[in-house]
Amino acid sequence: MKTNRPLADRVEVAAPGLAALIARALAHLPEPLRRRALGAAFDRARDAFNRGDLEAVFALFDAEVEYVPPPALYQGAPLQGREAVFTFWRDILARYEDSTIANLSLEEAVPGRIVRGARLCHRSRAEGAQISYEIVQTTELVGGRVVRQVNTQAGAEAMASGPRRS
Repeated sequence: MKTNRPLADRVEVAAPGLAALIARALAHLPEPLRRRALGAAFDRARDAFNRGDLEAVFALFDAEVEYVPPPALYQGAPLQGREAVFTFWRDILARYEDSTIANLSLEEAVPGRIVRGARLCHRSRAEGAQISYEIVQTTELVGGRVVRQVNTQAGAEAMASGPRRS
């Protein structure tokens, strides 16, 4: 277990059923409170990703989630299942030692459907490669769990670079 996880992340990882129950309850809050709770949840997901804590990032993903990775990293059919999502991101983090995400926007399109804009950057010190891109991520929740997440390219195409010289 990661010792630097915030309490909310520790609860989600250790007791995802309880966390899903809390997420379902939050869906019934008035819109301003729901918006604040969603912002905090996506900020925690950002922080977890930036520290490489995939367990915390995907704690509320359903076992049968349908997942479309960012097009800058993947061109195949949607991934099926939480384990496939973990495998995909473990491989990405193994290839790119430095991977970060920054939240750019967050909107609840309808209850249970959240649209986030984000910028990701992946750097490989060994290969000297870097890729940066922006995504629009649509997340669908049912019963407090993520059942579908689709990442599409935002704006201009991803910018990749080879070895950098100082």
